[in-house]
Amino acid sequence: MISDLTREFDTLVNALQTLRQQLQDARPALWIPLNPGEQKATNQLQFLTDIICDLWYRDGQDGRETRSRHGLVMANAEIAEQIRAINLQKDRFRKAVQQVRQELDNSDWLEHYSQLGQRHDSLRESLTFAGLKRIHLKQCFRHIPLLEHCPQKVGFSWYVNGRSIKKISVQQAQEMLLDLGEEKNHIQVQLKKLAQLPAHLQLAQIQTLAPVVRANLVFKPESGLSRKAMNLALPLFITGSDTQLPVFNEIPPEPPSGRTRQQRGDQKISGEAFLPSLRIHTYQA
Repeated sequence: MISDLTREFDTLVNALQTLRQQLQDARPALWIPLNPGEQKATNQLQFLTDIICDLWYRDGQDGRETRSRHGLVMANAEIAEQIRAINLQKDRFRKAVQQVRQELDNSDWLEHYSQLGQRHDSLRESLTFAGLKRIHLKQCFRHIPLLEHCPQKVGFSWYVNGRSIKKISVQQAQEMLLDLGEEKNHIQVQLKKLAQLPAHLQLAQIQTLAPVVRANLVFKPESGLSRKAMNLALPLFITGSDTQLPVFNEIPPEPPSGRTRQQRGDQKISGEAFLPSLRIHTYQA
């Protein structure tokens, strides 16, 4: 089981290295937005190959966050086929991780996880990641986006106001608070507030989503393809005989600060959290 995990990880790393070399040899048409510091330290092709091979945590990185960057890359048949193989290998590695975690207790898993991250020193050094030992599973699992048909136009935009909303019953909220520790003073305060609500009331648990770049794709009318929207964590590879990038707009590499859209006037969820420890809000009457 552990050998399967190691083998699948090694296969993934080797496949990414092959793609890295293919891109360096082909030097395809591409656009990757770089900030001023990145422009001094690297070029767009180097940045592209680095980010698709980036499988490790950096110092101080939040485990819930992934390093991402949007962009466009034209892919010849060889590169497109390699990306398809890599995405399948990412799924196999994810499956191997899931199997190991089901079989091992947490301490054993962490030991093997740590050992896995110490492999492939030469790759980390080539990506200026020397000294990093812990692999970032989300960055290992995420697919390289590949579009099989070239669009006529790509419209990029930052989506920074995303929220995940889950409906929670009063009883579920009570159980979740108790799991946090009934003896804690701030939990007691929230339990008392919750007890004043009718048992049938629905509550909303809100998770603010990380900013993401959305690509709106427009195809030629004669293609028979409809418009499509994609969220991009990595540059979008486009297959086909075209060697030139489609028409696209340029947006900054980093998201804007604050809201980019006016808050809706028909908000159905209260603005202030009713149970702050759980990010639970009430619905407005």
